[in-house]
This record gives sequence, C-alpha cells and structure tokens, in this order.
Amino acid sequence: MSRGDRRPTPFAHCCADGVSLVGDRREGRGPGYLYLHGLGAAHVGGKSDSLVAHALARGERCLRIDLRGHGGSGGVLGEVPVRQLAADVVELLLRCGPLRLVGSSLGGLVAALAAAARPELVPAIALVAPAFGLLPRLHTCLDAAGRMRTSEGRWFVVAPAVLAEARALDEAALARSLPMPVFAAHGDADDVIPIADCERFVAAIPHADKAFWRVAGGDHRLTAVAPELWQRFDRFVAARGA
Repeated sequence: MSRGDRRPTPFAHCCADGVSLVGDRREGRGPGYLYLHGLGAAHVGGKSDSLVAHALARGERCLRIDLRGHGGSGGVLGEVPVRQLAADVVELLLRCGPLRLVGSSLGGLVAALAAAARPELVPAIALVAPAFGLLPRLHTCLDAAGRMRTSEGRWFVVAPAVLAEARALDEAALARSLPMPVFAAHGDADDVIPIADCERFVAAIPHADKAFWRVAGGDHRLTAVAPELWQRFDRFVAARGA
C-alpha cells in the first residue's frame, strides 16, 4: 500500500482456539505499531485514527484489532480473562513480527502482559492512561447483579473466573518483567483510573529506559493530546534505538 493510500486493509486472525479477531492494518516499514483499545471499545476511534495517520505520515506499518469479546471479534465481553487477551496479542506478534505496543486503558494492561510474556517481540511500549489498579478492585465495580458498566455506558456480567484472575494479578511483579523501553502518559484529571496507579507502576519498573508524561488537565481518553503523544513516544523510542 502506498503512503498516499489512506484506505484500511481489513485484517483477521484466527486464534489457536478458533476465535477470530478482526481489525485493519496499514503496510509500511517496521517495527510499526499495534494499537490495543480500552474496555468496551473497538479498534476504530479517535485515538487509534490519530495513530494510524501518524504512522502513515512516517511510512510505518500500523495494526489495529478488536480485542476478544469486543467489536467484531469473537468471544463474550466479561467472560475473557485479561491473560487471554494478552495471549491473543502474543499470537498476533508471532504472526506479524515485532511491533511497538500502544495500549489505551485496558489495552495498556494487556500490552504490559503481552510484552512481559514475549519481550523479544516488543521493542517498546506506550501505555496511555493504562488501567493499572483496576483488576485488584474489579469486584468493587460490580452492581448487585454482578454487572460492570463501561465508560461507554454498556453493562455486562463479569464471570467468576475473570474475577478470580483479577485478584491474583501482581502488578508490581509485572512491572519488574518489562525489560524494554516503556513510555506512559496519564491525565491528572482522569476520573476513571487514578494517575497514582500509573505512577506507581512506572516507578516499579527497575530500569531507566522509561518515561512518564503527566498530562495537565488530561482526562481518561487523552484523545485531545493524541498527536503530541505519538510524537513524544517516537522521540523516546528514537533516543533508545528501539
């Protein structure tokens, strides 16, 4: 695909268990970006559109997918443990080759888990208002019927197995398992995921190849600062040869 062609190429991946993931991609030089959206969202949206335009302008490849249980992909929202989402990302990386992971909200947590599982496939990661701290308190987000509400206003039942996995997640150990450069951005006006949870996670990463952008007045979405976010991430990556 030429740099002047802005049309997406549909993308589909059949996971080892038969579940299909769908999305789109733009070709270009590598390693490029793999965008992972937030809870209840899908691969098309303001932030991901901005990242695609950024990648296109740079001539780099960009892949976006609907996570399992979201959008047009298979699976049921609320029944998919977060480690399964990360395993799906690892399958994609094994198929497509190394990619920089860009994860928003829940996608940030999924990106970190996938990167920790197969660090050789992830040159760098960008965590955009990542949902750290959410899983340990997931049970407090449910109503009397065991349902959770997404920021998009959608209600869904959370399965007991998902809750059990959430309670077992050790985020400090996860932070220590990320050897690659890590860039994080979080708004100090985020009313969904407290900025302190992201600051704590970044502080627990044991190496110095990390950066944290505290976005003054930024909300959970950070769509308004997306172009600057990608520029900051690219400068961060370039300075580290990743």
